Amino acid sequence: MRLSTVAVALLLALPVQAAEPPAPTAPLERDHPLVGRIWQPASKAFITADALAAQAAAADMVLLGETHDNADHHALQAWMVGRLMVPSSPKPLLAFEMLDRSQGPALEAHLAAHPKDADGLGAAVGWDKSGWPDWALYRPIAKAALEEGAAVATANLSKDDSRAIAKGDIPTPWRDKLGLETPQDPGQRQAMEADIQAGHCNMLPERALPAMVRVQRARDAAMAWTMAQAPRAVLIAGAGHVRNDRAVPVHLASMAKGKHVLALAFLEVQPGKTEPAQHAEVYDTDHLPFDAVWFTPKAERTDQCEAFKRHLDKKKD
Repeated sequence: MRLSTVAVALLLALPVQAAEPPAPTAPLERDHPLVGRIWQPASKAFITADALAAQAAAADMVLLGETHDNADHHALQAWMVGRLMVPSSPKPLLAFEMLDRSQGPALEAHLAAHPKDADGLGAAVGWDKSGWPDWALYRPIAKAALEEGAAVATANLSKDDSRAIAKGDIPTPWRDKLGLETPQDPGQRQAMEADIQAGHCNMLPERALPAMVRVQRARDAAMAWTMAQAPRAVLIAGAGHVRNDRAVPVHLASMAKGKHVLALAFLEVQPGKTEPAQHAEVYDTDHLPFDAVWFTPKAERTDQCEAFKRHLDKKKD
């Protein structure tokens, strides 16, 4: 593929001596041989951080997939966003899965009054009530964009819209925008059901899966739609939302035709799995469904399945 004039200009504008990526801090599997390495599944080759940053600069749509509670992933996202904010070039829109449409007015009001204030952004949108990890993890990502004059946007559906879609309704503002009127491919629907079930420790009742797939599909489409409204955009989202065999990249293919998309996932290494392809099992496929994968240590966390079981038991009570 030939690079556009804008892409060439972006590549030429990249600093020769850019800051090194931040060192990992997560405590588990830090000595794993894949930690800190970047793998391209298509070429089956490792590349450097600078080469990856150059590829991202040449893309129109960059998706940065995370594990939400891994601080290393957010530090690397902030580094990559900083590399994309080239002073002499148009800045990409920075969209967050973690911000939904209901927070849009508060976000706009805050940035209108304080255009570069990433510190106060979390409080302005009520982040501490959202259920996401602490704003301190995400603040450097927003700061990297705001300090260079880039726009920050909400990307996710509001809770009210999600509830309506779960029931099979399409809220009026989203009609004919997200492609939800077109029936979903049965194979893709079944794959998403299996993925959602696995992500919830195989504890969900089967009757809950169709509604959850509808919402997941709609959220992916809404994030893609947000990105497609800008000439260039960066998405901060969970790694499952940036896989290119489904999720946001699939919707971008129809909503942003002709745009160059780069899907990068930051993945925690798995004990005993020293080959990149072995990590595809997490995604129930024989290949890693991303354009690039950046391996990191694992964050320390409580048993998520046990916590989810307690949550379900509490709801029953």
